[in-house]
Formats: sequence, C-alpha cells, structure tokens
Amino acid sequence: MVFQQILNGLTNGSIYALLAIGVTMIYKSLGMLNFAHGDTIMISAFICLTLITAGIPIPLAIVLTIIAAAFIGCCLERFIYRKLEFSSFTNLLIATVGVSYIMKNLAIVVWGAEPQVFPALFSTEPINLGKLLLLPQNIGIICVAACLVVVLQLFFYKTKTGKQMRAAATDSEGASMMGINVNKCRLVTFGISAAFAAIAGILLSPIFYVSVDMGTLVGLKAFSAAILGGFGNIVGAMLGGIILGIVEALGATYATAAYKDIISFVLLFLFLYFKPNGILGKRIEQKL
Repeated sequence: MVFQQILNGLTNGSIYALLAIGVTMIYKSLGMLNFAHGDTIMISAFICLTLITAGIPIPLAIVLTIIAAAFIGCCLERFIYRKLEFSSFTNLLIATVGVSYIMKNLAIVVWGAEPQVFPALFSTEPINLGKLLLLPQNIGIICVAACLVVVLQLFFYKTKTGKQMRAAATDSEGASMMGINVNKCRLVTFGISAAFAAIAGILLSPIFYVSVDMGTLVGLKAFSAAILGGFGNIVGAMLGGIILGIVEALGATYATAAYKDIISFVLLFLFLYFKPNGILGKRIEQKL
C-alpha cells in the first residue's frame, strides 16, 4: 500500500515538478512571479483538445499545442512584460494577475464554462505486480517528466544558448556587457516555461476534466513546490514537486483525501517558518 501511494505521489509530483521548473526559471531570469502560469496549463489543454476533436492525430496535436504554448509565452514576454521593463516587482505581479483573468475569460468565451473530457494518452489496462498495481498512465507521466528534466539540464549546460541563459539569469548586466542578448534569453525562458506548462496540462487532462479552473490549484502547488525546493533552483523545484506529490498521496491515504490539499499547504507553511530558503537553501531576494 505504501509503495502504491508513493507511485501515485510520484505521478502528481512529476506534474508539479514540471510546473515548478517553469516558475523557477522565470523568477531566476526575470525576478518576477508569474501567476498566469497555471492558466497556461488550461489554455494548452483546451487547444490540444480542440485539435484532437478536429481530427488531428494525438501526437501531432500535442506537438502543435506545445509550439502554440511557447508562442503564447513569448508573446506575453515581448508585448506585455517587457513593456514594463521588468523594473517593478509589484507592477509585474499585477500584470500576471491581469493576464490570468484575461486567459480565464477568453477560455470561457471560446470553449465555454463546462468541463470537457480529454482522451486517454496511455493504455488504461493496469499492470499487476503482486500487491503493486501499475497504471501505464502513471509510468508514462513519470518517464516523460524525467526525460524533460534531463533534456533541460543538457540544454542549459551543453548548448551555447543554454549557457547564455544561465549567465543572463545570474547577472543580466554583466551578461549584456559580454555581448549576450539578455532580451533574447528572457524570451526563450518564457517560451520554455510555457512549453513545460503545456506538457504538464496535457498529461494532467486525462486524469481530470479540462476546465477553466483546472490550472488554478495546480498552479498554486507549483509555487509551493518551488518554495519547498528553494526558489531559484531548478533541481530544487523538481525535488520540491516530487516531495509535495508524495506527501499528498500519503496524507490522503493515512489521513483523509478531503484534507489532501490542506496537507500540502500546511507543509508549505512549515517550510516557510522553519526553513524559508527551501531544501537547497537558495535565498529569495525581492526585487523592488
């Protein structure tokens, strides 16, 4: 039973980790909190469902959705957040809240307020291994998340663009003096963050209905995971997401499922009180 719940926790934790990585990338690179991140999940899920309903094969629909999400993320950075010149933490925060409301209302106008069913991406036949019940969906989500994290790390440490993005995130002024296009790095950061959110939304959609509010709670949990791991640390964000997912699953089993979300945020409050820097100890510096 414990191993079963840990597996379930790893599944949810993998989704939280993908989202937390996107949140952390934006904060580290631009010094802002993107409260519209969860709504990117919702918009991406609706776009993918629309493409599938139109008769486009699921693999192609997923690829097109990821591209569309990355494009949306780049447009938000280029035409909204960059116009604010990233000069005020408060202004950027308010801007992301405004974008969130716009996305929600736009989704209601285009797709309606009723939840919609998303087709299964993996086989629904369970695999019995003694007392352990493996669902292909769980294994698929964990494997996809793990592969994406590895690819992202290779991108940051092995490619020229990735190294430039790391330099720009660490010291934007110094990177600019070295000839690095900081605006380009920020644009790519938003694109990757939105792409990860799209993948998380697509993986999440077969488990729950596709709805306007589907990204609200999971978006908050992404922030929680990022804080648990240490805001500003990508590896910490991944670790925070996994821990949050496992704690949720064990709490729902040995306490009650009704308090699953409460357990998650209680864990967050405990970390904020006893270890505010997170597991990997990255200090959060507010940019005024």
